[in-house]
Amino acid sequence: MIFRIASYILLFVILSSCGGGGGSSIENNNNSITQPPNNPFVYIPPSTTSTDNCVAKSQPVANSWHEDFNSNELNINDWSYDEGCNDNGGGCNGNNEAQNYTSNDSDNLFIEDGYLKIQPIYELNTGSDGVNQQYTSAKIYTKDKKLFTYPAKISICFKVPEGTGMWPAIWMMPNADVPWPTGGEIDLMEARGRAALANVMGSAVHFGEVWPNNKYISQNVNSAVGNDFQTYFHSITFIWQEDKIEMYLDQESSPFFSVTPNSYLLNQYDYPFNSSFYMILNVAVGGHFDNYALDSSHFCIDADCTNFLDNPDKKRMTVDWIEYLPISN
Repeated sequence: MIFRIASYILLFVILSSCGGGGGSSIENNNNSITQPPNNPFVYIPPSTTSTDNCVAKSQPVANSWHEDFNSNELNINDWSYDEGCNDNGGGCNGNNEAQNYTSNDSDNLFIEDGYLKIQPIYELNTGSDGVNQQYTSAKIYTKDKKLFTYPAKISICFKVPEGTGMWPAIWMMPNADVPWPTGGEIDLMEARGRAALANVMGSAVHFGEVWPNNKYISQNVNSAVGNDFQTYFHSITFIWQEDKIEMYLDQESSPFFSVTPNSYLLNQYDYPFNSSFYMILNVAVGGHFDNYALDSSHFCIDADCTNFLDNPDKKRMTVDWIEYLPISN
């Protein structure tokens, strides 16, 4: 069904990066991983599907959390909006991105028919921090409202937008206020919007010392031709255990991405992922992730996406559901 990694030996790269506003570049290199023996939990994906390729939803258990986006409005008890450009010295959001994030603006984020939709728009905008940008988009997070920790399983059913310059991401940051990335960053899903990369997405972790001595490990995974991430729903499942991170695509029973404290060169730093994190959903525009590739004609020009009325959802990141379930080791 998907591009398989031979014998599931993972392909990694450890490089410097300049920001965590949606992650960093996804590259490939060879490196084998030795797993610690103290995590006996084995992930067995459901045999049925939810939407298109997504794993089936799990039944609620004690302390689980299920976000189905069945309300007409975003649940502000769990989610907050980011705003503006957030220039931290590395350009907007640390990645020289081209969008301002808007707060509670239904043009950029709305719930429709049980789906959360984030829609970047090509329009002039002055952000809340006074920066002028040519695009707007949305970014929401659960900081100080809904926190997640191990051992747990997090699954998300999503579809990514098409368009050169689109940068959809589902990721997690530590609840502790520490300099990035010393507390870690977990990127469950990142994708580039170019049509040629419609069947490519990736996961990553960030760690190490503050920029420019930060490091990351990342891994791509491919869908089958004709079953890409822009046209069909897929799921990412994050199995999170003490000293172990694994990512699974759809109903695959082997992870395409796996990290432990023994992973090179994470083994040279404090392992930061055994703590509480919050979740972030966003669609960035442009920036360094795809080498600043950006085509304004690939974006909606208004709230109704009147320039793509035949299929406006093609220009939106769509999330069907999210679930978080504690697991036993």
